[in-house]
Amino acid sequence: MKKHALGIASFVMAAASPGIWASEEATHDEDIASEAPFLTMTAQNLKLADSPIHPFINSALPDPPQDVYSGPLFQLRHDYPEDPPSTPTLPWKEVTNNGRITTENSLEYVDALKQYVSDDMRQLLYNYEQWNPSEEPWWESIWLGSEREPIHGFYVGSGFPAGTLPEQDLDFTTYVLTLYDEAAAATLGNIWGTTLESAHNPNLNTADAQYAEGSVIVKFAFVTTCGADWAPMDGTVSWPIYSTLNESNGSGNNPQASNCPNNGSEGSPTDPALTNVYLMQFDIIVKDSQAAPETGWVFSTLVYDKNAPGDDAWDKMIPLGATWGNDPDIVNTSSSALTPPVTVNTDLEQNWINPDSPAYATATLGWDGRLSGPNDGAVVTPAWAGSHYYPEGLASAGCLGCHSSAQYQQKSFLLPSTTYPPRTSNAPGSGAKALVLNEPGSEAWMKWFQSRPGTDAMDPGAEQVGLDYDMVTSFKAIPMWQAAMENMQKDDAENASLERVTN
Repeated sequence: MKKHALGIASFVMAAASPGIWASEEATHDEDIASEAPFLTMTAQNLKLADSPIHPFINSALPDPPQDVYSGPLFQLRHDYPEDPPSTPTLPWKEVTNNGRITTENSLEYVDALKQYVSDDMRQLLYNYEQWNPSEEPWWESIWLGSEREPIHGFYVGSGFPAGTLPEQDLDFTTYVLTLYDEAAAATLGNIWGTTLESAHNPNLNTADAQYAEGSVIVKFAFVTTCGADWAPMDGTVSWPIYSTLNESNGSGNNPQASNCPNNGSEGSPTDPALTNVYLMQFDIIVKDSQAAPETGWVFSTLVYDKNAPGDDAWDKMIPLGATWGNDPDIVNTSSSALTPPVTVNTDLEQNWINPDSPAYATATLGWDGRLSGPNDGAVVTPAWAGSHYYPEGLASAGCLGCHSSAQYQQKSFLLPSTTYPPRTSNAPGSGAKALVLNEPGSEAWMKWFQSRPGTDAMDPGAEQVGLDYDMVTSFKAIPMWQAAMENMQKDDAENASLERVTN
């Protein structure tokens, strides 16, 4: 089975630091980005073009015409609370009796998390016209408007060539949206504040970047293929977005082969069009240092299972698994641990995978079966590691491993690459590009498989700031802020505007 070229890692959605990717390396950067779709070049390109960037815009794209879409539009919520709320009784803590999460109680723990957010997520999924973003208890990160589409605020997660997942005959694109609850939003306020001045002068220090106990962050991942084009999505919920035609949207780029309505084919790479997308994955992460004292976090992933019982798609979002540490003492370099689809190592004590998960969802688990959802791309295909070439792919860092690279300054990639920025090398005997990773099980590889607290940056240095596993801040918001600041400091710099010039 063909795997997707280099995949992406969960809460991310990453752009490399524009302060590191210098203009003379632009050609190399674009080559890397073409091989690794999660390496969005927006911040880099805007910096090189001297383009001003405003932190509070909803979307850089124009609103859809009324005759195309007349419903509500995305409204960025950035009135972050000053302090987290007092912590009520949290249902997942009742599961553990304020103790540790284990492989035995993980399913009940994840079910409690899903139940906790269900009322709000049902409202958002099925009654968007009644969703009032200024009053609902969810916020978003600033600085991402240059990548968001205007209806739901989605941005591209990754591209998946045909054959990446079971039954997949067409390429597809994932679109993602990350939301922060009130406790988590207080940390965004600590970092970015709520004014333009504070957004330009963030508090990038370890203390302000830590999330309060009980903080909940969720992420939707939708795909461009309906059930008619990819059977596992049959019956899932659909949302419209207004976006340009991504090169990995196989339904939109091959309308003669697609049976999906509004598949994006009326647009182009430069002109947006109404495009239906379909719910595949939903992540919930929670700060719970009692359950996970080593990392402070429990990561969980739900996936759509068309065969699960239930009345609607939300009912059919079932747990793929949970993880709360990287089991650094378990080092398995056998083929079953490295070659996807991997075999889940039942000796892992900080990781649980639901054995009843649909086949597409387990095809991209990380090294030795560590949790990584189908949107998260722990599988790197093709890959170099050590002196070996892996044409069928290499299972690498799962959710916690990639999120553990969240730091400022950014000095490591979100997968265990040998360099930052990551490098590619030719496949043996051809010009095809393969990402170069560290040798599995080596000391360098294991840097991504530690169970470190969020206060600890992955890389050493007095100036380093641990960003508490927050990939959106690390790989999205900070690069945009850096690009904006560099542009503002140039001669004849123009101010970014919230208003679109219209005739």
